[in-house]
Amino acid sequence: MKELKADLHVHTCLSPCAEAEMVPSAIVRQAKAVGLDMIAICDHNSVENVQAVIRAGERESVRVIPGIEITSREEVHILGLFKSEGELASISAVVSDHLTGRNDEEAFGPQTIVDEWDRPVGSNPNLLIGATSLDVGSTVGAIHDCGGLAVAAHVDRQRFSLIGQLGFIPEGLKLDAVEVSGRIPTGQWQGLPVVASSDAHRLEDIGRNHTTFCAENASLDEIGKALRGEAGRRISVMEDLSLHILDIMENSIAASASRIEITIAEDTLDDLLSLEISDNGKGMDAEARSKALDPFFTTRTTRRVGLGLPLLAQAARQSGGTFELISEPGRGTTVKAAFQLSHPDMKPMGDIAETLRTILVSRPELDLRFRYTQDSKLVAGFGDPRRHDEESEND
Repeated sequence: MKELKADLHVHTCLSPCAEAEMVPSAIVRQAKAVGLDMIAICDHNSVENVQAVIRAGERESVRVIPGIEITSREEVHILGLFKSEGELASISAVVSDHLTGRNDEEAFGPQTIVDEWDRPVGSNPNLLIGATSLDVGSTVGAIHDCGGLAVAAHVDRQRFSLIGQLGFIPEGLKLDAVEVSGRIPTGQWQGLPVVASSDAHRLEDIGRNHTTFCAENASLDEIGKALRGEAGRRISVMEDLSLHILDIMENSIAASASRIEITIAEDTLDDLLSLEISDNGKGMDAEARSKALDPFFTTRTTRRVGLGLPLLAQAARQSGGTFELISEPGRGTTVKAAFQLSHPDMKPMGDIAETLRTILVSRPELDLRFRYTQDSKLVAGFGDPRRHDEESEND
């Protein structure tokens, strides 16, 4: 069994909201550069660029899953993932029969069809940004009829999600999984497996959110088995603290933080590990703090953070520790978590060096400060350890 990293929601330049840089060669090179084993191409209501990315992926040894992102009549986005280009052609015909309107490039952007060498070969004239006449149930049913897996896209967002548009999962809707836009999947939600994907419309976003599958090979059959938990296949959930820290740092960056300070302290005498992460970002009001600790909420308020906070809180409490979130608008955010070192549910630290390297490489402008002590002795650290009280609270 292998651990395979997958980003199952990537757009190309065919999607009118995607950047022109999203061409086959660039997509697969970026996927390979960030360590992905497989990606799925899921353009809006269309599949014309899938074959080209598959061919480009073969050159770079990146497995490309054929896919599509269908917009239902209720404006809910559903991903369809397929084993073959033949199955993809079948769902494409269904979607085309239920899609009306013509694209306006000035209003919505170009819808460029390219070959495997990134050369433009045409454009799709249909209104791909629009909704089909298929309702949610019919959309999921059509995906299954064509042999695919149906995944409710970015359910933790307000716009174009099953929860954002309907507020609930309709009874009897036979989804294979739900997707979140947070960094790390959370196992199960309402009986459905959860995967994380990037919904990348720009090269730099590819792989930013991804799912690790324990499977035999990079294929849709193996993904399906992992979603169902069959034959030892599974989704790897957040298994060490370094991944929690990485997700929370991404939250800070999304909140416009220019400075992040991380302090980790092991106290073997008190059997305690303390973690503190603070930033100088926008901060949150009481309502936002409450929602930040709820991995899924059904209001129509936009989710502003990833899933690291509720998962870290859960990890701390399960290991006999505590969790605290301190944040105010304009005053940044501080996360404090404590863990009992000897507790059987205490998660390992993981590769904290790689976590910090990942952030420093992707965000070289960030003022990142790190301090790690064991029994009050400094083990590792970098950055200015002083608190810059003279800095503006809003910088």
